[in-house]
Amino acid sequence: MTIRLFSLALALLGCFPLAGMAQDIPRSANGTPDMQGIWQAQTQSAVNLEDHVARVDVHAGQSVVAGGSIPYQDWALARRQENFANRGELDPLNKCFLPGTPRIMAMPWPFQIFQTDKHVAITFEWTQVYRLIYTAGQEPLYPGFEHWMGDSRGRWEGDTLVVEIRDLNDRTWMDAAGNFHSAAAVITERYTLQNANTIRYQATIDDPEVFTEPWTISYPLARQSELTRLLEYQCQAEVEEANGEFEPEENLWYPAPVPEENFPFDTQASTSLRLPDVPADIERRNGGNPDISGYFMSSPSGANYGLEKRENFDIFPPAGGVVVDPIDGVLPYQTWARQEMLERREPWRGYDDPTAHCFVAGIPRSHYVPSPFYILQPPGYVIILHERMSYRVIPLDGREHLPDSIRLWMGDAVGHWEGDTLVVESSNYNGKAWLNELGDVTSHAQTVVETYTPVSDNQIIYRATVSDPIAYSRPWTIEMPLNQAQEELLEVACLEDNNDLPHLKDVRDEHRASLNQEN
Repeated sequence: MTIRLFSLALALLGCFPLAGMAQDIPRSANGTPDMQGIWQAQTQSAVNLEDHVARVDVHAGQSVVAGGSIPYQDWALARRQENFANRGELDPLNKCFLPGTPRIMAMPWPFQIFQTDKHVAITFEWTQVYRLIYTAGQEPLYPGFEHWMGDSRGRWEGDTLVVEIRDLNDRTWMDAAGNFHSAAAVITERYTLQNANTIRYQATIDDPEVFTEPWTISYPLARQSELTRLLEYQCQAEVEEANGEFEPEENLWYPAPVPEENFPFDTQASTSLRLPDVPADIERRNGGNPDISGYFMSSPSGANYGLEKRENFDIFPPAGGVVVDPIDGVLPYQTWARQEMLERREPWRGYDDPTAHCFVAGIPRSHYVPSPFYILQPPGYVIILHERMSYRVIPLDGREHLPDSIRLWMGDAVGHWEGDTLVVESSNYNGKAWLNELGDVTSHAQTVVETYTPVSDNQIIYRATVSDPIAYSRPWTIEMPLNQAQEELLEVACLEDNNDLPHLKDVRDEHRASLNQEN
């Protein structure tokens, strides 16, 4: 009898897991489930949330909607059908626009989750998109300000992360089939870590302007344990390169060689600059390192309009100069590279600046493009989220850099602490970025060593030393303060509202046409 009762108890345990068994999942230091890692959706719902058959280059898939179908109002169902019929032209994703939420979660690119006591951040391989989810009860500073990705506020309900998304605009679709929502939509996500390698993702869409009742989607997210880092898929850059609208610069893009006429690169010429002093009472994290997290804006003395000191030039405002090495403040250009920079000042070259196309700014430019950024310090990383929709993931585990053949706009960063200074070493650039609107030059051969030294609880002194044997004759260093403020990132959807690029293209094309006539 005792044996039979014991067997029955085991059977019941198998059918009804006890609450204590949830301890089998990994947990963070504060006891919440630890979801940090690289994940990818296991679903075909990016194509269509509902049942769909295969088409050319499209997998078939079953509905992820509870009940099978979306409860549209009659007028909205007609619009969805119109969207589907004209999806090639109307789908915002076909223009490389921001996908919105929840669509971004189902797309076939990996993403990485990071956790702190006050935030969850999700960085996506697709076009450097990210989400910053506030989880410590922070009220929105700008309620009603519409976003493509929405404003996300999270909380923990037991072992489930619940995220409420508001202030979405009405310009995104929820899949490639034309399913849509209005600006009144409120989306509630639930992330439940079922085991170490699986998250159950659910999203409930409540939008009385479009649907007859709230409805829910659900699918698993799988940990990608064999991936050590996210790479890049820069959608618009890839499209424009493929169709010839963004043209290579042969001397600068990977794998351009060092020009034979270059002066030898003097690696020993750089000055050893003393790091700023760090106050003894600086705020610190549990591990003892300084707390450098928060919202920051640089004071770059006009670096986005030139790194050297100069007066007004044409339409460009003056630049105060941020070069601290060499001590004369002059960039140590190779002769041909300075000529390239001077040519970039001509109006017809404005179209060639990648940021005019809304491509990511690269490093170090991302710190002095006039746009704020947010620093997070989750376990094992420093994360920098730029409001101009790009990010950097800086691992602190001493890993090796990527193979030389993998090249990125933002470079491959590896960080470590030297005393109270964060040191970040970056390589593997593709050479496509400009250093500013005035056209200061950089190539794929650059390596960048950055230092972030906190000099108070609300200021960091930032330095970047650039070693680039293609464009320069020696390393050089810039410096600027990064000032903290009690603010929140908004969203700069540059590409979606870029009206200036066609005019810049007209100026370039008119210049080329005049040259052809002269010849």
